[in-house]
Amino acid sequence: MSMKNNKSFSIISLGCPKNLVDSEKFRTIIENAGYTYTKNIKKAELILINTCGFIKEAKEEAVMTILETALLKKKNLKTLIVTGCLVQRYKEDLQKEIPEVDRWIDLKDFDNLKLSTINSQLSTTTSHLSTLNYQLSTKRTLLTPSHYAYLRISDGCNNHCSYCTIPSIRGPHKSEKIENLIEEAKHLKKQGVKELIINAQDTTMYGHDIYGKPKLIELLKEIEKLALFPWIRLLYLHPAHLTEEIIENLTQIKTLIPYFDIPLQHINNEILSAMNRKIDKESIIKKIFSLRKNFPQCAIRTTFITGFPGETTKQFNELHDFVQKTNFTRLGIFTYSPEEGTPALNISPKISPQIAQKRKDILMVTQQKISKYIMSQFLYENIEVIIDRQAINKDYKYEARSYLDAPEIDGTVYIINGNLQPGDIVKVKIIDTLEYDLVGEII
Repeated sequence: MSMKNNKSFSIISLGCPKNLVDSEKFRTIIENAGYTYTKNIKKAELILINTCGFIKEAKEEAVMTILETALLKKKNLKTLIVTGCLVQRYKEDLQKEIPEVDRWIDLKDFDNLKLSTINSQLSTTTSHLSTLNYQLSTKRTLLTPSHYAYLRISDGCNNHCSYCTIPSIRGPHKSEKIENLIEEAKHLKKQGVKELIINAQDTTMYGHDIYGKPKLIELLKEIEKLALFPWIRLLYLHPAHLTEEIIENLTQIKTLIPYFDIPLQHINNEILSAMNRKIDKESIIKKIFSLRKNFPQCAIRTTFITGFPGETTKQFNELHDFVQKTNFTRLGIFTYSPEEGTPALNISPKISPQIAQKRKDILMVTQQKISKYIMSQFLYENIEVIIDRQAINKDYKYEARSYLDAPEIDGTVYIINGNLQPGDIVKVKIIDTLEYDLVGEII
């Protein structure tokens, strides 16, 4: 049982939702050490920053966040702890360059968060942190709004894409046992979760390492048996492992909303091979066709990389043409980020950042037109949404999401009327459409 000592803490979680799960586990540990959580970092006496170190922009954001947060030590902040992927990659350099940080915690090193080493007042409540089993795989305190949460079913990756640092940072693919995930799902429901968002570095390979074959469908069926979550959303379906069998079996999961996040990264076969994506253009097209055949109204989100080493104008034009013809519901574009230790660094010729950015801009302009058209098809349609919060824009009353929208990365459904609470799932009639968003009224 934790002992409150009126000391406050805050957590800054950077990067992907998979990282957020770690942050929520760290929150549980700190609360069990007697601290009280606050969203206001300016009032916190202890701040933990969970960093991302995946690509250049993420690394720059993480370093800037650490430096900006360190400035608070002149005021209320007494203890600054930093962990996460950036620390995993550059711990020694960071320790030398940013001495303002009190503690550097290795990636997912939950046992090492012994606050007694920083504050002796907590010694009676934290001396057992290294041995006390908090059941961190199943019990964590959410940093998301209480109506949705991420269930990370595995961590690490075995794919070794030539541009990617994840295997060297987070290690090989390691799945969590089904029974542990079921317990975690039950715990999340107790916190009010209605939308369960399942993720991993490679969701489609879940279970292969511990059961000898992928077990995503079996896991989904076990979760659905609980009848706890009106919405189940899937993220990070690696296209090479998204088989026809998986697609057909997904139709049996009735609470699975038809939203499929499939990071394709490119469509030209030579580039796909250089990226070590283990799939070709023909197979990608077949899988998209199969998804739309089995889920006629499905939303497909993907990401692409522009400026990968060796990408010719012809190869980029092939990608652009593919985007124009495929009509992805949601699309993210990244420019290639050269990362030390990755095989892609040895591929030539290099594409200048300016050309990579120009190609990204071309794709985003195209996708903007596509998205505007797709959104227009929902005008006067009735769709189900989940309420996220009161609207910031005074022209609307609430901000919500439909099945088209994963939190933080996709669009918004603005609601103009009603008396609702976050987490309410309601039907709305779409009365206006924007480039990426919808406007609706409660039916």
